[in-house]
Amino acid sequence: MANRTPTKQPERLSQRWALILVAAFVVGAIFFALAGPLAGLSAAGATILGLHTLVA
Repeated sequence: MANRTPTKQPERLSQRWALILVAAFVVGAIFFALAGPLAGLSAAGATILGLHTLVA
């Protein structure tokens, strides 16, 4: 009988990160619609950084 190691499931995304990414998507979409793609990406990045430090 061959040695079989149990397959490990990938670690799930924490609820904190899921909320941060959803908020960044929403903020990025709003800024994208109002001011363009560079502003949308910048706002999404700033949201991720801000919420990561705030919630951590």
